[in-house]
Amino acid sequence: MKMVKSLLLGSAAGLVAVAGANAADLPVKAKAVEYVKVCSAYGAGYYYVPGTDTCLKIGGYARADYYVNGVGTFNPAISSTTAAAFNNPGVGSAVYPFTSDRTPNYTTRVRGVFDFDARTATDYGVLRSYVRGGIEWNSYSGANNAAGSNLYYERAFIQFAGFTFGYTQSFFDTGIDYMMTTPYAGSNQWNTVIAYTAQFGNGFSASLALEDAANRVTGVQGTAVGALATVPSAIGGLSYTNYQGGTQAPDIVGNLRVDQAWGSAQLSGALHQVVAITPVNSAAYPTGVSYLGQSTDTTWGWAIGGSVELKLPVISPGDSLYIQANYADGALSYLGLSGTVQGRATSLGRTDINTFGTFTSYSGAFYPLADAVWNGSTLSYDTESGWALQGQYRHYWMPNLRSAVYAGYVDVSVPQNTVGAADVKMWQVGLNTIWSPVKNLDLG
Repeated sequence: MKMVKSLLLGSAAGLVAVAGANAADLPVKAKAVEYVKVCSAYGAGYYYVPGTDTCLKIGGYARADYYVNGVGTFNPAISSTTAAAFNNPGVGSAVYPFTSDRTPNYTTRVRGVFDFDARTATDYGVLRSYVRGGIEWNSYSGANNAAGSNLYYERAFIQFAGFTFGYTQSFFDTGIDYMMTTPYAGSNQWNTVIAYTAQFGNGFSASLALEDAANRVTGVQGTAVGALATVPSAIGGLSYTNYQGGTQAPDIVGNLRVDQAWGSAQLSGALHQVVAITPVNSAAYPTGVSYLGQSTDTTWGWAIGGSVELKLPVISPGDSLYIQANYADGALSYLGLSGTVQGRATSLGRTDINTFGTFTSYSGAFYPLADAVWNGSTLSYDTESGWALQGQYRHYWMPNLRSAVYAGYVDVSVPQNTVGAADVKMWQVGLNTIWSPVKNLDLG
């Protein structure tokens, strides 16, 4: 007992000595630890930023795509385009599939995206800032298609008191996509906007937006101008086939929308200004050749669209059906035919994607997909019109296994007497099946 008692006393003395030595190094009292608190006001995943009343949610995803016998822009591979000659009776029509011997047999894409959602309660409602973007790697493995990485961004906007400022989904669109790909039929455009949304209660709302027209331009075309498309040699002998003028006004977009337990429905409308450079005759040049750029013509194109999404739990929990129909005149981007979703066909049956705003045959025929085209008979610009229809259905075989099917059709009509132009018809179908063995992982 004496030995144990001595050991205990020695240990106590040692502890006191250490504590006394450290006390001299602590002139002030340590601050209490401030723990991050959960913010439940806006759903799961939000936390209060320490020292503020702002709630922040950080998320993102990593995605890897592997395509076999697909299209380089990762659209549904079973597609076709028909160009029927409008002013050349007897020529007939030609069908151009989306694949050929020059199409890569496989393509790959990897994408890493982060999103930040910050919300603060104010006297005027919630102040929200949202950013979503990252980096993307593409490896097309095809002739003249260089692999590489690029910045990828989807959204960056501010919402306050019903207003939306920044880059987000166009208010013409719904953004519904069961296929996880980019369909041609139907508008699906991100854009820079200034918008106001009024909430009427019971799921009803109305929005009015001014949107950047540059992202909606499909071009102004016209090979019928002939010599008028050549700049005089005094200016370098340059040649022009695109008569698109600079944007002068934003697109005016509006929608009426309802979101309820059964699903949602939206009616949309848009006005899009078409700005065309007019060929002007000039006798000041010895050749008598005209040049472009002395004057511009403007007109307003328009588009309307309707969509409905029906939730079908009676078939299976999570099942839903989506249908969208659009019509456009002088605003073909609202059919899904934007500057990044154009095709050009060859007499050999090749169709690929370009950013020139035209549907062009390598054999020399010109099939414009544009907001307006030059009419050689009236010596003026005429707008192109068309319609688009798409349907998507998503079915859950079980909670972690689902399939989706997509079908779309686009029909574009060029003005009569437009030399070298053609009506264009395009269809697509697609099917996918996705298995989610664990939460936050999709395979398919």
